[in-house]
Amino acid sequence: MKYLFCTILFICTSTVVFSQNYTRDAGIRVGEGFFVNYRQFYDDDRALEAMAGVSKHGLKVLALREFFRSLTTERFEHIKLMYGYGMHLGVNYTNKYRILNRVYYHDWRWTPQIGFDGIVGFEYIAEELPLIISAAAQPYFEFSLNQYFRIRPFNFVVSFRYRF
Repeated sequence: MKYLFCTILFICTSTVVFSQNYTRDAGIRVGEGFFVNYRQFYDDDRALEAMAGVSKHGLKVLALREFFRSLTTERFEHIKLMYGYGMHLGVNYTNKYRILNRVYYHDWRWTPQIGFDGIVGFEYIAEELPLIISAAAQPYFEFSLNQYFRIRPFNFVVSFRYRF
């Protein structure tokens, strides 16, 4: 009797769960490093995203402002175009010091980084599951002490998120 009651309760509440209006999600982003992210929607087509993670002998913290546009066809109604901008702060542990094309080696040390990011990509929102999968290009440029100015135009990332 107890199992029957739990099964009926689960079936009745599962239809309610699918009709929720989700305003936030959290997950992981993999690309040039491994990041844990959290995103808060403050409108249907605008969100703020914060990420923290490790990448290439260092740690980074990112903040992005993202915008979303639905694709117009009915066939692709669960796919959205995503674009935005933001910035990051981080530290890197390295033994190289680069000026233009010359590389100088020294002792291993920590060096700070600051940079500006962009993002453009597509996001698939599952219809019956609280799951979001996205693929995007996230180019950035940064200033640091070991390499004064670095541009990464081809930084591709994949994200898996849980909506709640």
